[in-house]
Amino acid sequence: MKMINGGSNSQSTTTTTTTTTTATDNDDCPPIIQGVLFDLDGTLLDSEPIGCRAVYETLKDYMSDQARKDFQRRDYTMEWSLKQQTLGLPGPQWAAVVLDWAQQQHWGGGSSQKLPTVDEFLTTWDQHMSERMHTIQACKGANELVQYLSNIRKIPLAIATSSHSQSVQLKRRRHEETIFRYMSAVVTTDDPAVQQGKPAPDIYIHAAKQISVNDPSYCIVFEDGISGVQAAKAAGCFVIAVPDSRFTQQERQTLFASQADMVLSDLTEFDWDTVVQAFLAKKQTNKQTTK
Repeated sequence: MKMINGGSNSQSTTTTTTTTTTATDNDDCPPIIQGVLFDLDGTLLDSEPIGCRAVYETLKDYMSDQARKDFQRRDYTMEWSLKQQTLGLPGPQWAAVVLDWAQQQHWGGGSSQKLPTVDEFLTTWDQHMSERMHTIQACKGANELVQYLSNIRKIPLAIATSSHSQSVQLKRRRHEETIFRYMSAVVTTDDPAVQQGKPAPDIYIHAAKQISVNDPSYCIVFEDGISGVQAAKAAGCFVIAVPDSRFTQQERQTLFASQADMVLSDLTEFDWDTVVQAFLAKKQTNKQTTK
């Protein structure tokens, strides 16, 4: 990771602490990058393994024997063609996608029972998730990146996640001292200020305000999902996409490179100087187009 050149436990849906320093090119210049906002699942925390396992545990009684064997063969992960449809979506939306997939009997229809509703599915899924939250690992490079941005660059950091506050409280326990201690705010999808979930810009606009950045265009956003990229772009942020490695090169180009300002394979590829140059170039381009 070429970066070095030259937390609270509140139950509220937005957790804030005081941050007074910002990143500058030098002490005589105004801030260039005033804040960095992170998606959580798939960007900072690798929650997919337990999320997929919870889907399996929730719906296994509705699956055929072959579908259950296929899940086990894939280490209990969902088919990629299904998983990529759910990336970055709020709970009710991705749950509806999964249930529609099951309704179409992609998993063999092992039961004559009626599939659960979205609410019923999420209630049971949450229970299975809670049992496994303690196993969630940080994504590659996540710990080092947040520490660098906070300790070296002195930039306020925040999380803007499609997860609910109760879920985040469980996910953060293992990572309180390595990720969440550096966050000045944690904004969840059930925050009253978030009227619409991703891909609407609400959550990123609100997260920026929580770290005292009134103009989100002075924020960098890290996102792994296309709906999150769209949300951050709609808010006016500089967006760095970190797509799942299972996306093909063509998909990365078509879905992410065409919308994000930068695309990384993982967080270890982050380079401060490269990002600042791209950030300033975008600012200059936007300034010229508004003249």
